[in-house]
Amino acid sequence: MGIVFKIVTNVKSASAAVERIDKFLSDFRVDLETMSAAEFLEHLVGLSTQKLDMFNSLSEQCDHYWCEIRDGRFEWEAYRDEAICLRSVQKGELLKAFDKWLNPASRRNVIAIQVIGTGEGDVSIGRPSLESDKVDDYLDAVSSDFHILCKAQTWGRVNSKLF
Repeated sequence: MGIVFKIVTNVKSASAAVERIDKFLSDFRVDLETMSAAEFLEHLVGLSTQKLDMFNSLSEQCDHYWCEIRDGRFEWEAYRDEAICLRSVQKGELLKAFDKWLNPASRRNVIAIQVIGTGEGDVSIGRPSLESDKVDDYLDAVSSDFHILCKAQTWGRVNSKLF
């Protein structure tokens, strides 16, 4: 479980994009805290309604069920069950969960994958500068460092507690 932000930019550096995400989350925390009870309830009702919507196509429904099979959950009525759970969500509980998992001001687990293109100027900050004949050596060193960090565990079995 988690939240994913995908950002594509040709004017900001990767670190600036990560900073903007953290700023958004901090600002959203304030919005959540100051939200009235009526507005909070409107958002819960809207989310519940969205979860209870019918699938738009047979393909969409098949994709949903296939994900349940692939993930080994087999929760065929997951959206309905989630909508039922939303009935008991309280603003205070949501703020606690936000602070535990998303708030940049608290300790949280984050993975930031930055793909940096060959742009010019600030947009390419953080991109390693390598001679074309040194790229293989650089990639081998990075891979080796990773394997040392995860104690040479096999792919798909890397223990998240190592990080």
